[in-house]
Amino acid sequence: MLDPKDRIVEENANGEESDGEHFTDEQHAYIRSMVEKLMEKRILVVYGDEDGNGSEVSYDDDGRKKQCKAVCCSFVFALTKRDVERGVARWNPKRPYFIARDEDGYCPHLDRKTLLCTIWDDRPERCRNYDCRSDGAVWEDWEKRILKKGVFDHLPEAKKDNGSGGDDVEGKDRS
Repeated sequence: MLDPKDRIVEENANGEESDGEHFTDEQHAYIRSMVEKLMEKRILVVYGDEDGNGSEVSYDDDGRKKQCKAVCCSFVFALTKRDVERGVARWNPKRPYFIARDEDGYCPHLDRKTLLCTIWDDRPERCRNYDCRSDGAVWEDWEKRILKKGVFDHLPEAKKDNGSGGDDVEGKDRS
């Protein structure tokens, strides 16, 4: 285990030392694992950083929601302190205060038949401010209605279909 005083040194593609702000995939996985363990033990709490000053996004989905299947409602993110204090949005007890997920990987507040949010007026800030039209992880081309290849791969049903298990219901992490 690294001593906190030790600086993590890595090299970039040119063989130069980095400033320690970028981690290797192995380092990133280790840090993520440790943070998740600390959250499960409630030693560490993570909140989202929205300040409430973001502009609320609104647009006519023009039938796109049937195509994208509200995949944004499967993204994992930390709720803001204000979201938690309001007490409307459910959060994951194993990862306080990240938005909760159901077995299918989607938010428990999503109505699966209508693909509408059941807490729309009280939805989290991150949901209010998110705009999928410019998210390259969702849309290859919004105007042409082309979804990014693999956009559903993080969902348990997709993993089951791919033979990769389906036991990770955390979704795309947007923290």
